[in-house]
Amino acid sequence: MTDVRQHAVDIHEQFSNHLDIGVDDVEARLDTLVNEYRVPADEARRSVVSHYLDEAGLEREDIRGESASMQIESIDTADQWIDVTAEVVQLWEPRSESISQVGLLGDETGTMKFVSFATSELPEIEEGTTYRFENVVTDEYQERFSIKLNRTTGIEEVDEDLDVDAPESGRGENAQVELAAIDTDEQWIDVTAKVTELWEPRSESISQVGLLGDQSGATKFVSFATSELPELDEGAVYRLENVVTDEYQGDFSVKLNRTTSIERVEEDIEVGDNTVEAEGVLIDIQNGSGLIKRCPNDDCTRVLQNGRCSEHGEVEGEFDLRIKGVLDDGNEVQETIFDREATAELGGIGLEEAKEMAMDALDTTVVADEINETVLGRYYRVSGPTLGRYLLVNEMAEISGPTTDPEELLIKARSI
Repeated sequence: MTDVRQHAVDIHEQFSNHLDIGVDDVEARLDTLVNEYRVPADEARRSVVSHYLDEAGLEREDIRGESASMQIESIDTADQWIDVTAEVVQLWEPRSESISQVGLLGDETGTMKFVSFATSELPEIEEGTTYRFENVVTDEYQERFSIKLNRTTGIEEVDEDLDVDAPESGRGENAQVELAAIDTDEQWIDVTAKVTELWEPRSESISQVGLLGDQSGATKFVSFATSELPELDEGAVYRLENVVTDEYQGDFSVKLNRTTSIERVEEDIEVGDNTVEAEGVLIDIQNGSGLIKRCPNDDCTRVLQNGRCSEHGEVEGEFDLRIKGVLDDGNEVQETIFDREATAELGGIGLEEAKEMAMDALDTTVVADEINETVLGRYYRVSGPTLGRYLLVNEMAEISGPTTDPEELLIKARSI
């Protein structure tokens, strides 16, 4: 049985008591998305499920099946109903009024982010306490899984002390990371950095907020009041063990927490600039380029997948433009991200024009296709800060290519 057929069978079982549909009907919808429009299977499944939910007038909670008891390490599928027993390792400040609580759950196998929405009207859980959670649903964003509590979730405090497999202050198991190398959220790391700026906190829940810097660059940090950590001094250098990375609008930051160890270091650090320059022929426009939709909630600009934000669920998105491209100089490749302004400069299409094109064609992919036809195979020099494997383009220019034929590079890229 193919993956598409298996997804169709599963979806049919979910809706067999609500809609008069056959497995073949479901498979046809999935097949169109997966094989014709090249939508990943998991995203196609979510899209088809959302279609049938609307048709049946149901909420996602209304079609859940029997939930299996799982450990956090075993979670590897989105939209799965499970039961977990876990400790609340950490609570974070919600970024939206729609979120009641957000933080980390942990058990003997690992930790995972959780979200509880205000509309679910669930009792608040406490940091450091262990609970049995029944009927939670798994979610996935950028290949990282999380747990969502919902209105059907059962919460029971458990008198049990779990040996949580999570970093603890002083264990020394975290990687020592330079700030410019941070490219993943919810990662436990150690850093040695200088406090270059302190800002005025906008919330009583925040003790300190500002910028940390090291030889590779600078990044924002936040220390929450509930963590009860000693205050940092501007201009001082510290070794910070057990901080957690976070991501917002494509920019990464670090969060200090109750397990963070702070040690003042009697040395100075010359804070560096992580701006780099790259040039090459543009050989590929990656998926997720062109006209996209982002979450409209405050402090969240995540790209929507099938109308859903991984943090806030189904929302009315706001249109934006971006290009995720690959430059090849004949020796190595550099992945790049062009924001709205850089995309307009690169492809000659602004946001309003892109929206009109998509409306006329009833298809948002026409924007990326048009830009692809315009720029693919041309040679560019770009510069900007690095974010993990990506270069975020601040400046760009089209230049004359080398003696290597761009068509040869394109053929080479397609053969990889």
